[in-house]
Amino acid sequence: MKNVRLERINSEIAAAIQAIIDNNIRDPQIDALISVLHVDTTPDLAYSRVYITSMGNTPTAEVVARLKGAGGFIRGELSKKVKLRITPRLEFIQDTSMDKSQRIEDILKTIKYATESDDEE
Repeated sequence: MKNVRLERINSEIAAAIQAIIDNNIRDPQIDALISVLHVDTTPDLAYSRVYITSMGNTPTAEVVARLKGAGGFIRGELSKKVKLRITPRLEFIQDTSMDKSQRIEDILKTIKYATESDDEE
């Protein structure tokens, strides 16, 4: 059974981090739209994994590295926005689910095309 409280906390943390990134992070080397896809927080609220994706000229891996560098600042701002007894340490991770789904879609299109070619013969 999923912990409803932890899901609510994850949702609040994700929304707060998204707002912090949108409003407070001013890195001229990041030329990308950054999205927080989801957050996984440990049950003791000590750590949160923040899954990030981006679209733009800056590669997502570089965006994640820059956010890791600003992790202390983001955590401080998070403590002001989300009232928890413990503000979790943040680990920024590049979300690859979009890449995986695109690869699966390409494979399915290839299979469909191959099947249609066999039917025509």
